This record gives sequence, C-alpha cells and structure tokens, in this order.
Amino acid sequence: MLRNLNKMALVSVIILGVSAGLFARDMELVLDDGRSAILHDDGSWGYAKVTISDGSEEDMYIDLPDGRIVWLKNDNTWQFVKSRAQEKRSFAELPTLNIITSITKKSLDEAVKAATEDALKRAADKLLPYAKKTKLTHKYIVACIKNELGESGIETSYKPKWIGTAKVSLTRVQSKKILDCVETQLESNPDATIGSAASGSGTTASPADTTASKQ
Repeated sequence: MLRNLNKMALVSVIILGVSAGLFARDMELVLDDGRSAILHDDGSWGYAKVTISDGSEEDMYIDLPDGRIVWLKNDNTWQFVKSRAQEKRSFAELPTLNIITSITKKSLDEAVKAATEDALKRAADKLLPYAKKTKLTHKYIVACIKNELGESGIETSYKPKWIGTAKVSLTRVQSKKILDCVETQLESNPDATIGSAASGSGTTASPADTTASKQ
C-alpha cells in the first residue's frame, strides 16, 4: 500500500466471478496509481500483482461508486465502513508548544496550582485536534503531558501579590510521544467512545483572576 492513498481515490469495481456453488464474489479495485487490489469474500485482500513491502504501508479508504466505503487494512484484511478514520498527521505537522499562564489567587500555593492546571489545559487544547475525538481524549492528553514532563518538567514561579505562574513547553518529539500515549489509553479503554471531545479538565481562570497573557 502507498502512503497517503487514504485520500479520495477514483476506483473502478470489476466483478471477477462467482465461485462455483458458494455464490461468493471477489472484487477487484483498480486504484488511481494503476495497481489492482483483490478483495476476497473471506475478508482478506491483496494486490493482483506481487509487490514488495517497505514497511511503511498505511490503511486505505476507497470510495465506491455506490457510495459505500471500503477500508483496506495494512494487515491485509478489509471491510465496509460508514466513515473514514481520522487521518494521522505527519510528524512535521505536529506542534511545538510554549504555554505560559499567570493567575492571582488568595495564596501563593493556590495561585501556582491554578496556573499549572490552566497551562496544562491550554496545552491539551492545542494537541486536541491531532488526537481521536472521544469524551475522554482531553483528560488523557492532560495525563499524558504530566507523564511526559514529570514533576520537574512544568516550570512554576510566583510574584508578589499572590501571582502564580506556570510554563508548559513541548518539543515536536514530546508532542508525538504524548499523542501516542493518548492513543494507547483510548485503545485500552472500551468506554472511550467516539463523540464530542470534552471541553477540558483543567481549572480555567476567570478574567478577574488572570493577570498575564497566555500564549
């Protein structure tokens, strides 16, 4: 399979024939690169001509003329689906982050804690578009950021008048690790159904509490 073939593909569907006595039909999909994929009735598929794998194959989604979608998986199985899975962004598209939040509270401990929670929430907001959307995605992003950075990875400080400041910085490599962590957590949790993502799990400061800009 070729990378990026999960885009809109022009295909023609050819019925290859009926297996004697089984009424089973294989289908041939002619891809836009000219190669032919054979879909067998047992749920497996392969190319009509032998190809050499380089280990970089990705799943493909093929739109049929009748409106159905065929999901060709990289494990050489296939099935009809109602929609395409969210496309994974390339490494170069992943963001680097530098989130700084300052919040005023009644005590320094409260201010630093609130600033830390807000910085984590805002960092998770930035990574949310790159992850599969479920009701638990935002929560897992926050947890995976904490896991990646550790206790000393979030910079905190305070200023006079009970102002707490927190800084969350992520490289592109760290963003990739966090998103991989989120995907693992979602796959291991059967309750993480696809749907509207949570608006956020951190504490958001009110306008009156916030005394510094947030990037």
